[in-house]
Amino acid sequence: MVAILEYSIVLLAYICIYLGIAAVEVMGPAEEAEISASDVPRLLVVTIGINLIVFLGIGLLLMLIFNRLQMVQLTLQEQPLLSSAAWIAIVVLLLIIAVNGIHSFYHASGGVEQVDPVVEALRGYFKSPWLVLAVGAPVMFLAAGLPEEFMRCYVIANGIRSKSTVLLYLAVLLTSAAFAAGHFYQGTVAMVSLFVVGLVFGIVYVIRQSFWTMVFLHTTYNVVVLLLPTLGLKQP
Repeated sequence: MVAILEYSIVLLAYICIYLGIAAVEVMGPAEEAEISASDVPRLLVVTIGINLIVFLGIGLLLMLIFNRLQMVQLTLQEQPLLSSAAWIAIVVLLLIIAVNGIHSFYHASGGVEQVDPVVEALRGYFKSPWLVLAVGAPVMFLAAGLPEEFMRCYVIANGIRSKSTVLLYLAVLLTSAAFAAGHFYQGTVAMVSLFVVGLVFGIVYVIRQSFWTMVFLHTTYNVVVLLLPTLGLKQP
């Protein structure tokens, strides 16, 4: 009974976090539409702080409450380093291809992609591949890979521990939907793309059951997305 309660509350918390992010972005002040590349360092620092506090803070609090002040192991199976690196490389490549395909199909269908000012500012700031690797990589680790995957893995790990296929599939689907909804402000095509990305992340965790594989998978994907335009390649 306690395990199901923990599963339900952690999943609900995950969904509420992303819906809250979407609500804040949608109802934010109008001046956010005018973001320049010079604003990016401040935004990155703020984002790191907020994500660490919200995702890690809430996740750790719930973990301690439900597990008698003890941490829960999110790596259910230890994985060899080279095997994890290969998985990350292959999954990132497939995701880039899939997301580019979604965007291309959307454009071919006559859709007009919504331009998010924050994304545009990031593109304007990260013009050098060296800057992406030196600054973008640690930022994506702290702002996305570590905090966001902590909560995702916590939710799905509870689904795995429940021994219920239904609860496990539900965890993967709902975390993917919430992840996409949290990027509502980026437009429909971005939400569809990120639902696919979230779904793949969830499936990889179910297969690999390694928290750090997920952290570096998410980080690597974000870094590659930032890196592609600096190399003259198409960004999804």
